[in-house]
Amino acid sequence: MAFGVQAGGGLGTPLVAAIVGIDGCGKSTAFRDAVARLATHGRVAGIGEVVVSGAPQVPVAERTDIPLSRSARAVGLAAKGLRRPTLYKDLKILEFIERSHVRRHLLAHDEPEAVVTDGDPLVNVAAWAVARYGRAELRDDDQRLLDTLQYLAGERRIPLRELPWYVRHGWQLAALNRLHVARFAFPDVVFLLEIDPAVAMERIRGRGAPLQAHENVAFLAELGDAYARVCGLLETRCGVRVVRIPVDRVTHEEVVRRIADAVLAERHERATVAGPFSAEAIEVIATTMSGSFEDQRKVRGIEAAFREFTSRPIRVHAATTHDEARRIAADIVAGGGRTLVSAGGAGTFNAVLEGCHVAGEVPADLRLAFLRKGSADLIGKVLHVPDDLDAAAAAISEGIEAGRRVDADVLAVEAIEPDGSVTTRHLVGFGGLGVFGDVPRFTETRIIKYYKGLLGSLLGDLGPFFVGLLLASLRWLALRLVGRVPPVVVTLDGETLPPSRLVAVIVLNGDLGKDFPLGRGLPLGSGSFRVVAIRYRGLRMMLRQIAACRTAALLDAPAAFGAIVREVRTMQAQPVGTSRPYMVNVDGLRLITRGAVRVSVSGLVHLVSARAGPPPAPPGIDAPQGGAEPWTRSSTS
Repeated sequence: MAFGVQAGGGLGTPLVAAIVGIDGCGKSTAFRDAVARLATHGRVAGIGEVVVSGAPQVPVAERTDIPLSRSARAVGLAAKGLRRPTLYKDLKILEFIERSHVRRHLLAHDEPEAVVTDGDPLVNVAAWAVARYGRAELRDDDQRLLDTLQYLAGERRIPLRELPWYVRHGWQLAALNRLHVARFAFPDVVFLLEIDPAVAMERIRGRGAPLQAHENVAFLAELGDAYARVCGLLETRCGVRVVRIPVDRVTHEEVVRRIADAVLAERHERATVAGPFSAEAIEVIATTMSGSFEDQRKVRGIEAAFREFTSRPIRVHAATTHDEARRIAADIVAGGGRTLVSAGGAGTFNAVLEGCHVAGEVPADLRLAFLRKGSADLIGKVLHVPDDLDAAAAAISEGIEAGRRVDADVLAVEAIEPDGSVTTRHLVGFGGLGVFGDVPRFTETRIIKYYKGLLGSLLGDLGPFFVGLLLASLRWLALRLVGRVPPVVVTLDGETLPPSRLVAVIVLNGDLGKDFPLGRGLPLGSGSFRVVAIRYRGLRMMLRQIAACRTAALLDAPAAFGAIVREVRTMQAQPVGTSRPYMVNVDGLRLITRGAVRVSVSGLVHLVSARAGPPPAPPGIDAPQGGAEPWTRSSTS
């Protein structure tokens, strides 16, 4: 059996398999040999003391290019020599935090078909909490232990009323959960290597290495019971498959064979269940880190919410990154899926839209819905989707059954990547360069994601965007002071305008509502898009220009704000006299480029509306006629 499935046969999401058990059970050797065996069937990665990967015709080798892989190993080795339990605990948690980031990086950037781990952050921390650090509190309280698993995994946030208890008994867990330092995500399958503690101690002594403080028969027995209890809850309450292997009663070769065969079988079963996809089924793609804390808690309830309002098959696919959301959407559409729901912010929506392209275009019979679960979810608001999960599920389900839709133009953004290759990205919403282009630099990085939920909770849906806009503006001004803001030549529908230093070039393919009024009066499916180009006229004017964008006063008197406003089908922006890379904002996603950027109308997508008819334009407001206003100066200042 091989990992691969036929085209359209299922999702490309990697399977994560964890090998756990007490010291002396043979985890590390089983891990190493299982990875080698699986690599003969497909692309596999392994996370242990070192990170490795391999594939057919590619020998398993250490991956030194993975961020944090070396530091995780160094922290783990340092912990082994410690005699103080508290310090040992802190270093092991730090090691697991770094391993969780390694896992996330592999899933997002390496696209293996399976990831095998030597131990598991979630299972190991929970088992040690039961056996030692929270022994009295968790001994007979399965609900508390289940809560702890979900808090560690980031699937629920510790309620404020329970926070003092967790701070007293495990401040590290409270910090992980409330500050989003890391998510100890659930594995897909766990292999529990069972062994008699006395046999385990014989093996440990046989290594000839100094014993660690916890390596004694009594504690290993308690730890073994803790692993069994945690795995029992994972199996019965969390839907995680657990395979138990009595390693002291079977050969090492048999242990490795069982692990490899079970991974292959689980991978094949998931692919078989996942596809081929039905055009009538509703496929929800949800990013787990989008939006405010309240938004992030929606993921687990999405499937149940939809089942209340529709008889169609429902599946929820969780993605930890935008790249993963794009891959999942591509697999669904290639497999015949035609009804997709994006559950996330603007970046998630456009990642899903990107994945919906088959042979360069969105299938004509595809329907795409927007479940508001993120920052700057402007399209969701335009489509009248409620913020409440149950109300949104009801409205989207009704919109699908009634055939309610809003047709939206898809804009293609073509750019030259720093390595010289040409890339094309697609969007529905807004994009830009200059200050607006730099916003994702401050809203889409890993560090920002940790407090983006807090910003959304405190400042509303657009809180992270406006904080990013402020930081991007400060960066633009700093670059201008050192002479690193070049003039830009803009070409609109073939008309080349004189070069000028631009604060921003903003592109909108339609009316995005009151939260982003620069697109007012322009239907999403008009066949054209609006360009707002803003020249730099000093710091004081720049502050007025940003405020005028927020209120749309710039549309009423563009010349007064040093701007030009046009509705066009094509646009090109070309920095003059520099080859430095810069950033383009593709509706929340970052695109690094050098040279010219081209935007054009490339197609159409049917968006599911929660209300009959197209979204109305604000009463008494007509689209501005900005095309007659030329550049009034030809200088490059």
